[in-house]
Amino acid sequence: MALDALTARVHPTARVRPGGRRADALAVASYLLAAVVLCGRLLAHPGQRLPYTPGDRIQAEYHLAYAARILHHLGNPLLIDRLNAPVGVNAMANTTQFGLGIPMAPVTWLLGPGVAFDVLIVAALAGTAAAWYWLLSRHVVDSRPAAWVGGLVGGFAPSVVNHATFHPNLTAQFLVPVIAWRVVRLFDSRRFVRDGLILAALIVWQVFVNEETLFIAALAIGVFLLLWRGPRWRPILPGLAVAAGASLLVLAYPLWWQFFGTGAYRGGEQQMTAFHTDLLGVTSFSRNSVVVRLSEFPPAPGFSAEQHAYFGWPLMLAAAAFVAWRWRDRLVRSLALTGALFLVLSLGTELTVRGRATGIPGPYALLARLPLFDTLLPTRLGEVATWALAPIAALAVAAARLPSRVLTAGLVAAVLLPAAPTPTLVFDRPAVPAFITTGAWRPYVAADDSVLVVPLADFEHWTALQWSTATGLDLRLSHGYFLGPEGGVTGRHAVVGPPRRFLDGLLRTPPAAVTAADRDRAAADLGYWHTALILAPPEAAVAPQRALLDALFGPGRLTGGVWMWDVRGVRR
Repeated sequence: MALDALTARVHPTARVRPGGRRADALAVASYLLAAVVLCGRLLAHPGQRLPYTPGDRIQAEYHLAYAARILHHLGNPLLIDRLNAPVGVNAMANTTQFGLGIPMAPVTWLLGPGVAFDVLIVAALAGTAAAWYWLLSRHVVDSRPAAWVGGLVGGFAPSVVNHATFHPNLTAQFLVPVIAWRVVRLFDSRRFVRDGLILAALIVWQVFVNEETLFIAALAIGVFLLLWRGPRWRPILPGLAVAAGASLLVLAYPLWWQFFGTGAYRGGEQQMTAFHTDLLGVTSFSRNSVVVRLSEFPPAPGFSAEQHAYFGWPLMLAAAAFVAWRWRDRLVRSLALTGALFLVLSLGTELTVRGRATGIPGPYALLARLPLFDTLLPTRLGEVATWALAPIAALAVAAARLPSRVLTAGLVAAVLLPAAPTPTLVFDRPAVPAFITTGAWRPYVAADDSVLVVPLADFEHWTALQWSTATGLDLRLSHGYFLGPEGGVTGRHAVVGPPRRFLDGLLRTPPAAVTAADRDRAAADLGYWHTALILAPPEAAVAPQRALLDALFGPGRLTGGVWMWDVRGVRR
């Protein structure tokens, strides 16, 4: 118990004291209840509702379906051959989250990826909070209520809960406190091989949950240990060497594939890597918080997923006051400095105030061009502030010396409730057309054929991924919503979607008239993709694209709720 030995806060018998197990059960149950309440509108109709701006959720469902599919299909699981035909997509260079999707495969098989997503999000939220509670109650504070408050902060802060409707891989942070504990444990380890292998197993699992979170956690743990232990690193080195060696042995091929395999890229997609924290964001409230939602009528959905450090001024003031009071405590000081450093880095490459660029370079500009940092979203460095605030909150509650428990509880509520998340806003999922669900498309599409779905898939247009997911990914797509190298050339910086061909340009901006040359070039693109069918929904918004397809390939046919063009005889 390395943390215990240093801080002298937890008595060795704390974990077996009377009532401890009951308190643990109540804590975990409360986290589970909170997760269910937040996801209540989704759980009321499992798999049948979507959050506003659902593009990334549909992508996550696709990846859950893919993880379930690879368990009973042969081939290279690191190459998603169901997208971007005929090239495929680099699974390691995208958020395929095998570390979550494979354990959830039984749910996906039985109930579908939509239900699996809803179940996974609830488990991820409750599990992340419970992991923080476990670490804090066992190794940081001798108070179950204080640890419970820390678990609330760690499991339901904006950097976790704001991703709940979009990104399970970012919501599932339950391994972070465990990894941190196993690293600290190495200082006192007498069995460094065993402890190093345990740490390696956690690292490998986290790689297949989310590499970005692991990268940020590794940086944060390193900074924290330098501040906390100074230069006294020697005891930890043997265990770290075992962990690094074992991890690399398992991850050598997946990482090689990620950086050098088909569809590998260097540098992140420019729009996404521009996400950063506003200078006033630290004391602002998240778009999804109680304060913001209650101030709007009707409540607008907003997009708050990347508001990692929007904790609200009550929590930030309370944390700052406690840190100032206990500044001489090395643990408190190290946590605060680590969180503050990464909070500053999350400001990005250019400082903004209220969303307006100042022209002043941000501190992240010093790192932005370095390998790995060039694919990172600066705003996500704000996760470290959450990881620092969770133990700081627990330590503050444990150190509180107020006259009564009621007063303490009231003060905690006043600090936390304004920034508390609100239930997810949802809408009913559009039905998948019968042409897809009945398999009526199958006679037209051979094993090596693909299907072109209009509108072309991206964050806003997710019809193609939803239809393919409904078939268990049997419907192979010529396009897709994913990250790949610019122009399809391995090693270039990332862009969203496949390399644009001539027909892509026509579909995005339909011309006033179609020429014979246009038909020839479009037919050649169909040959490249080996497209057998073109499908489009009947909505009025897609009318210009449908008219273009009629002009290029002849009149389409409305069947089973979709417009269909059989282009097997047209492609070249």
